[in-house]
Amino acid sequence: MLEPRLYRAAFIPAVLAAVFAMFSLEDRSSPLPQGLAADALFDEAPALESARRLARAGPDRRAGTPGDAAAARTVERELGARGFETRVDRFSAEDTELVNVVGRRVGASRDQIVVMAARDAVSVPDLRGSAADTAALLEVARVLGGRTARKTLLLASVDGAALGDAGARRLIDTIEDRDRIEAVIVLSGLGAGRDATPALVQWSNDVSRGSVGLARTVSASVGRELGEAPVESGTLAQLVRLALPLGLGAQGVLLERDVEAIRVAGGGEVPAADGEDKIAEDRYAGLGRAVLRTVLALDRGARAERGPATYVGVARKIIPGWVLVLLAGTLILPALAASVDAFARARRRRKSVGRWAWWLAAGVLPFLAGLAMAELLVLVGQAPNAPPAPPPPSVATLDPGATAALGVTAATTALVWAFVRPALIRRAAPGPVAVAAPGPGPRSEGPRRDDGETAAGAAFALGLALTVLLLWLLNPFAALLVVPALHLWTLAALTRVRPRTSALLTAGGLVLPAAALVFYLSYLSLNPVEGAWYLFLLVTGHHTGLAASLLACTLLGLLGSLIALTVARARVMRNREEEETGIRGPATYAGPGSLGGTESALRR
Repeated sequence: MLEPRLYRAAFIPAVLAAVFAMFSLEDRSSPLPQGLAADALFDEAPALESARRLARAGPDRRAGTPGDAAAARTVERELGARGFETRVDRFSAEDTELVNVVGRRVGASRDQIVVMAARDAVSVPDLRGSAADTAALLEVARVLGGRTARKTLLLASVDGAALGDAGARRLIDTIEDRDRIEAVIVLSGLGAGRDATPALVQWSNDVSRGSVGLARTVSASVGRELGEAPVESGTLAQLVRLALPLGLGAQGVLLERDVEAIRVAGGGEVPAADGEDKIAEDRYAGLGRAVLRTVLALDRGARAERGPATYVGVARKIIPGWVLVLLAGTLILPALAASVDAFARARRRRKSVGRWAWWLAAGVLPFLAGLAMAELLVLVGQAPNAPPAPPPPSVATLDPGATAALGVTAATTALVWAFVRPALIRRAAPGPVAVAAPGPGPRSEGPRRDDGETAAGAAFALGLALTVLLLWLLNPFAALLVVPALHLWTLAALTRVRPRTSALLTAGGLVLPAAALVFYLSYLSLNPVEGAWYLFLLVTGHHTGLAASLLACTLLGLLGSLIALTVARARVMRNREEEETGIRGPATYAGPGSLGGTESALRR
């Protein structure tokens, strides 16, 4: 069924794209020159005392609590005392009354530099987190309050970080001169322990990434103060992050709104819960000075060079995202051409391809039913409604409600596969059904035997290629992740290989997606069941996007159909081998060639 010459020839554009990618490496944008010596300006002693005072005055500063409101009044008073024009913005989110406090100091230019810190706590008393970050924000206000700035400076104490970064979204939607914002520096967990690894986070909830020049400027500032710059993720990890985008933190919602932002995360992108409430003073002071260095560098210099909107770092170079998009598209082309050719030949031979297309659709239906059930559980209040921004992985706790929601969703998928799918296939193929049909029984589903070897494989290969093509249009990096599966599964469907080889090809296509899932489970410190529940929240909260969820259901349905086809082919091959090796004639007579007495038998 597979035309090898056509398949091989279609790889020529992919080879050219790979060669082109090798010569498309770009230098990273240069960092801005460092500002004034920050160690003589940022004083950690008052910052530490301010953090402790905030924690003592309001141990419970979770969003909407009296402690949160008291902290907002403290920030308003301190910013006003430092000469900032203060604005208090009251709003509601998730049925909670919230407040943002914004201090503005006008510079010679309308270009704006924003320093943002979440004020609401995620735990009690959250000294290392929101208290330390708010105190660092106030110390920046103390240092810069008496200085003449070239650019307008905004210091924002935002609320609702634990409610889908509601305060950050509110700030960026109500800010003046939004198009004049050069950079937003988000403070996050600056008081984390010594064993934590600081991170500079510029991941968004889509395939876009933050400014290369801004990242290098902040990295240079952190390196000067801590003696070591934060380590960037490896190339493969960056590809996984682009294929399955997840922007935890305020910078994610800002980048999604085309605002340049970077999060300085003292405890890493996903800080571990250590249960301690003692600030690592030396590291806290160093990170505070690094933030101040960055603000001064941005104020005295030009706008940091943006670089590509999407890129992947390789050593000290970067690959622009459009090059990888081109490479992914050319790698899809051979499988698409081979599947279209196989489908056309099956049609010319008058195979019942349409019935097998219905068989594929029936395989996708169970996963669509599972998705619909998950959405229904959220709609009727039997599962939590995820916040507007991706929640932190700490919410993925397996309480009885979460376990029940996962169980109902999985049971719905299994029941529709076991009972509804066979019934739909039987209706699409009335009359006798051949043993070549895929499924649990020899006469349970599928068209006639002469279609089993060509029409089923052609329909599957074409459906798979079109699905991956749609995925490429939606997220080219996700398509690049499943390109090996596209080719291996196409070979399994369109070539006459033994069932064991087909099973190996099927499993080989799952290696990269499985590795990506393992990466995220490890990165987010989740076990597989907690990871399933976190994915449930991301999907039902529409952070993955409806189109991506539908394409994922389609790929899972195609995988199930390929497994069913492989099982059916194994059954057919076993039956044929039994027929060929069976004894012919009466039971007492083996036939002239069975004992090796004929010339043909001797040759064997």
